[in-house]
Amino acid sequence: MNVLVIGKFYVEGFALHISETCSDMGHAVRRFDPGPSPSASGKGLRHRISQFRQLVYSTTTKIPALRAREMLGLWKIAGRSPLDLVIVCHDFLQPEEVETLKQRTGAQVVLWFPDPIGNFGSAYFMNAPYDVLFFKDPYIVYNLKELLKNRVCYLPECFNPKRHWLLESEDDPAYHCDLTLVGNLHSQRIALCNNLAEWDVKLWGKPARDWMRLKEAARMYQGRPVYDHDKVRAFRGAKIVINDLRLSEIWGLNVRAFEVAGAGGFQLIGWRGGLQQLFSDGEEIVSYRGLSDLKSKIKIFLKDNDRRKAIAAAGMRRAFAEHTYELRLKLLIETTMGAASGFPMLRQNPDAELE
Repeated sequence: MNVLVIGKFYVEGFALHISETCSDMGHAVRRFDPGPSPSASGKGLRHRISQFRQLVYSTTTKIPALRAREMLGLWKIAGRSPLDLVIVCHDFLQPEEVETLKQRTGAQVVLWFPDPIGNFGSAYFMNAPYDVLFFKDPYIVYNLKELLKNRVCYLPECFNPKRHWLLESEDDPAYHCDLTLVGNLHSQRIALCNNLAEWDVKLWGKPARDWMRLKEAARMYQGRPVYDHDKVRAFRGAKIVINDLRLSEIWGLNVRAFEVAGAGGFQLIGWRGGLQQLFSDGEEIVSYRGLSDLKSKIKIFLKDNDRRKAIAAAGMRRAFAEHTYELRLKLLIETTMGAASGFPMLRQNPDAELE
């Protein structure tokens, strides 16, 4: 199959995982990167230049003539040879551009949106003629199915075994700690870390914004993000990985849930309604509901090495069996071609479990 992937291809970028996996599956893959990509380190002069380029791009792309000029690159890549499928990895394209892409290529054009509802932004996809729209949060699917004319399907996030694996012999003491958190240093994560000061915590991610007050989190911060094998070392080196889902993750899970499980880490994750459909809570992953519950479970599991290891091993088996990019892409293709209907939806209102 001839596939065009439209997205950001920086280290561990969503589009990079998709394009690499499609190639490994035997598909002929082309790439189109709309605009500049963020720097990997999140600091220094290179990061500042990257920020400036992204600011310029976000401003100039709103000017029709400049937008049309950028699209010339897309039309050139798309027109090199016949295409069967176009996967757009975020809401990059305006409605008329999706329509033009379909007309020029005759390919099926789908959106796989990897972010929570809080990142909808302009929501071009609401008016765009995609053949299928895939979202990671079943809450989004439930609320858009009747509203949009397109096929709207559930497709959870996943992990890339090619990048997230590690031999036991590659364990690094530099990553050892009681607790670790991996990801952007956003305000919610900083607030949580400031409540975990009684433990040995390692916090990995790009630097916080200048206006943020880190307080206790300042001593936890390791000064850099971790990617690929280093990310696995961070997951494996900690006794407990804290996965503090953003508030905008309503029923679904973030990508970290699958990466931690696939890497063989033990994970305490904020409870969400769609969790039980993806992992067995208490056996493959452990959820918490609120700060007091999190602290209580930290104390319990720090003392129980055997149980932590058993749960981590079970979560790893589940991740490899059901939650890889290859499995998701097979389902995406089958759904696009009409042979499937996306990942099975959970019941309509999982929040009722809280009542």
